[in-house]
Amino acid sequence: MSQKKNKPAPERTDSEPTLAAGTSSAWPFVLLGVLLFGCFLHVENSGGAFRADVYQVGTKFPPPLPNEPEEVKLFKAGANLYVACAGCHQPNGSGSDSLNVPPLAGSEWVLREKPDRMIRIMLDAIEGPITVRGKTFDNASMTPFRDMKDADIAAIATFVRGNKDWGNNAGHVTPAQVKAIKEATAKNAGTRWRATTLEPVP
Repeated sequence: MSQKKNKPAPERTDSEPTLAAGTSSAWPFVLLGVLLFGCFLHVENSGGAFRADVYQVGTKFPPPLPNEPEEVKLFKAGANLYVACAGCHQPNGSGSDSLNVPPLAGSEWVLREKPDRMIRIMLDAIEGPITVRGKTFDNASMTPFRDMKDADIAAIATFVRGNKDWGNNAGHVTPAQVKAIKEATAKNAGTRWRATTLEPVP
């Protein structure tokens, strides 16, 4: 009786199973994301770099303090809000000949004893020719600010009128003054002023 020869078992060529690509654990990335988010919150809440109410080195005017006079608070608030005007009237209030925008620095329209004309212009804008410091400008692209808060309009007007760096030294403007003129000119809402129309205004 013949004996069958046992064939040797073939050697295994496959390697140990490994994780397929893309199936690695995501926990390290989740943990990293949580840590980064926590760091961002810490910087935002304590660093001051992203908060408007924290004084940052390099800014000219620190935020208003509770015990300061009302006109000082308005001036400081207006210094920050003036950015809405600086694109045309320039950061130094000099206006722009190339853009046909009149200056605010030294402007007889700004420095009048009463701010009534200036408030009207801020509320509904102005169009047509206007002479400022001996030069005539005619630019119809001014933005009206009637929808802006009374306190914010008063703050910007106070900053512009009282900015000694520009040579301006007129009195401050109160929110009550803005409110009174806004109500008195309600019928004019949406209609731009002209210089000739404003001349009778004190």
